Amino acid sequence: MTTKLSELKKTNSRSELAKLLGIEPKHLSYTLYIMPLAKRYREFTVPKRSGDKRVIFAPNPRLKAIQSRTSVMLYKCYNELYPKTNNKSLNLSHAFQKQRGLSIASNGQKHRNKRYVFNLDFEDFFGSFNFGRVRGFFLSNRDFSLNEEVATSLAQICCYDNKLPQGAPTSPIITEFITRILDIRLSKIAKAHGCSYSRYADDLTFSTNKRTFPSQIAQCDPSGTWRVGSEVLNKINNSGFSVNSSKTRMQFADRRQETTGLVVNKKVNVPKEYSKQIRYMTHALLQTGKCHVQAPVTKEMQDVSPNVLAGKLAHEFHIKSKEYVDSNGKPWPLSRFKDKKISVPAFYRRYSDFLYFRSFFFNTKPTILCEGKTDNIYLKYALKSKYACVPSLAVTSPTKKKVELHFYFYNYSNTACTVTTLTGGAQPLKSFIENYEKEMKKFKAASVSQPVIAVVDNDAANNGLWKMLE
Repeated sequence: MTTKLSELKKTNSRSELAKLLGIEPKHLSYTLYIMPLAKRYREFTVPKRSGDKRVIFAPNPRLKAIQSRTSVMLYKCYNELYPKTNNKSLNLSHAFQKQRGLSIASNGQKHRNKRYVFNLDFEDFFGSFNFGRVRGFFLSNRDFSLNEEVATSLAQICCYDNKLPQGAPTSPIITEFITRILDIRLSKIAKAHGCSYSRYADDLTFSTNKRTFPSQIAQCDPSGTWRVGSEVLNKINNSGFSVNSSKTRMQFADRRQETTGLVVNKKVNVPKEYSKQIRYMTHALLQTGKCHVQAPVTKEMQDVSPNVLAGKLAHEFHIKSKEYVDSNGKPWPLSRFKDKKISVPAFYRRYSDFLYFRSFFFNTKPTILCEGKTDNIYLKYALKSKYACVPSLAVTSPTKKKVELHFYFYNYSNTACTVTTLTGGAQPLKSFIENYEKEMKKFKAASVSQPVIAVVDNDAANNGLWKMLE
């Protein structure tokens, strides 16, 4: 059976690598050797929770397309080498592997309800992977042992300014490959001393219920400062990483314990301050039409896009919904709460209100509401392919490569179908129309400047809907 890894190992030139990635060899050569370095990335900063700034390097579209294909190929190789397992103890790294069901939630779960939780961070994580290290991995790793020209080309695709750029699609999977051996070594140390271990990118966590924390992993000096133990520190330094001592901390069970931003004392949860901020932001948006958030350092209130709130609500739901999942690990739909005669949690209601408000009562373009996902796909494709016949329906970019419709289709995402009653089909659509005016009264900032257009099938299933509209 041919695998992606075996195909990669058979490539003997940059030209063959390009063909494996599905791109023209001359296209790859131009990007790696002719395109000016200054045009390959756009540099910008984003604020950290601490108030510092994180530097992001966004590759230009031509390079990003190559990196995206490379990333997909390398993830396939990773999954071939390390198949997904249901044994949670074998999952050491939880970052950049959403397709395996791994996240900060699964990372936090390993350290839930422990007497001690010890956190440490790597210093300049992505900067620790220079060009030579990436190229050397593909050359000497026994699972790869690639041709020299191929290994060099892969390193050139992935690296910029002699390091892995944070923001490139290839950087996460490269770090996962190279840090895997360190994870195994640190896990063995943790197991030998009765501790649990996990890593999320540059954030490492050890935890235990032992009466005293093993000094080989961490120890407290006379000043009361906790430092990384010699056994762990030696493994980290010998693997080419260094510890950011300012972020090293020990957390005890009688106080709040966190790992990767989540509280892990009794259950994995977002901090109370986070939920409080979301409640405030949601209330402000629904009542005034504006989102406000407090700056981390100055504490001043500043306006932000509703997209920021959307991200926060999605994060809160992802974490809190772990308490309400079925046998397949999927969050309960609203109907499940009704069947069990349990009140719908507040975080469900907040997310539902936000989705309804943004889609139907504060929409900046007309919203088309179909009966389900497939109707959206068919209609969207048809309209984009025929937009020239009715130019007022869409606009195109100067190069005519992208068609942007002048209206939205309501998105029947998995989460939207979970937290709202719009789950697809005729009956939920009928209920939505019946309750539209009632829902609008909940939102003081509701606007009717843009219409909501329901598109339904003319069949027997919609008899009740037609009768309601008569």
